Amino acid sequence: MAQRILALQLIGDRVRAASAERSWNSFQLTGVFEKERAPDEPDLSGALSRLAVEAGEIDIVISALPSDQVAKRLLELPFKDGRRLHQVVPFALEEHLPFPVDNGAVAFSRVGQRDGHSLVMAAMVRKTDLQQHIDLLAKAGLDPKMVTLAPLALAALIGRARNGAVPTAHMVVEGDDCSTTLVLVDESGTPRALRSIHGGLMTADGTAVSSDEASSILNSLRQTLLAHGGELEQTDIILAGAAGTLPQLRSLLADSLALAVRDGGDLDYSPIFEGQAPDTGKFSSCVAMLASELPTAPANLINFRQGEFLFRGRIRGDLTPFYTSGILAAVLFAAILVHFALGVSARLHRLNLINTEIEKVVAPVLGHADPANARTELRDGIAKMNHRLRLIGGNLSRHSPLETLAAISGALPPRFPVEINDMQIDGNAVHITGQADSFATVDSAKQALDKSGYFGAIEVSHAKAGSDPNKVDFRLDASFKDSGPAAE
Repeated sequence: MAQRILALQLIGDRVRAASAERSWNSFQLTGVFEKERAPDEPDLSGALSRLAVEAGEIDIVISALPSDQVAKRLLELPFKDGRRLHQVVPFALEEHLPFPVDNGAVAFSRVGQRDGHSLVMAAMVRKTDLQQHIDLLAKAGLDPKMVTLAPLALAALIGRARNGAVPTAHMVVEGDDCSTTLVLVDESGTPRALRSIHGGLMTADGTAVSSDEASSILNSLRQTLLAHGGELEQTDIILAGAAGTLPQLRSLLADSLALAVRDGGDLDYSPIFEGQAPDTGKFSSCVAMLASELPTAPANLINFRQGEFLFRGRIRGDLTPFYTSGILAAVLFAAILVHFALGVSARLHRLNLINTEIEKVVAPVLGHADPANARTELRDGIAKMNHRLRLIGGNLSRHSPLETLAAISGALPPRFPVEINDMQIDGNAVHITGQADSFATVDSAKQALDKSGYFGAIEVSHAKAGSDPNKVDFRLDASFKDSGPAAE
């Protein structure tokens, strides 16, 4: 879901703004706006309301305090830990101010690191001024997520832009009819100095001031450049803001300072913005503040909305309020998943142990066999082995086939006229099918087996004349002596 962002700057009786549209992987500028306070309006709330209507539906608002309301210092602190910076910066800033910071809101932004030290831009605004600024925007129905310092945003924008083949330091001069801001940015994009000067480089009617009227600003420029001349080899002047639209001012600065004066549009902003090129004229600070909401690597700006001024509104498409619930749900889901995985792993381990033991047990009999089918294969193998043992007389304590054959052979006299066609032996009896020369011979065979003492009940279940008129077909069932009745 795309979000619309509006960056505001209040300058005298005017409100300037730039808007952008952001998605998860894109960031495009959508327009710039300017509204003036009407003669009958007591403050800028009316101009803000008209601008908000023209800008359309807005999800995120960023605003900048007037630079002359903010005390700022560039501090170098001998550590990098963020928690310690929050504890130390207010006291370190107070050392550079002629008044205590108890009644002020302090914010800072780390702008660089070197040799284990942190370079911090620290700023303080009176709480009453900050509250008035927030209340003024609230009259127009605007609740800023961030209240920042426009010159620092401008320095971040210039530092991120492509600056030709060889990186060069820049003195960014943002001028208007009522104030002028100087920001010195080194070759790496780190701000080295930031000054706000009361008085502008142009008049209220939009014309450039004379060299005499600009002398105080020019002197401040020279002093700032001289103070940092040993650190920077070459410095170009970039004229931004409403004054950047006046060619006369570029000529005035170039002649007075003997330095190259460039327009902000000379830099390549394609690594930052997509599509429409940013307006580097009087809307340059507003465009620069939008960089704090880039989807990737947003600019780290000062934000005075901390502590008692913390932003508590809701932003369309912002999932931050659900992060805690989402994290807890993810942790719970991960715990359930780990528990399930451990349970499955434990069961698989036990199954593997059981299969290993089964393989060890059945290997001497079956060789390599599937543990899942080992029981069936063993049962079939045992049945086959018992059958073979019975056939050779094994696996039976008495009445083996060999013993039964011996008993029958011993009971029947030699050359007995009986022809045995089939003999079946089970655990209880022997079943004989054959042919005899007469019914008397069948009866004699029955009596002979009875006298042997090896058999119990003997029955002739079938006796009749056969296909051969000289033969009698018969069936004789003789149960073993210690068994029950002969089985059919």
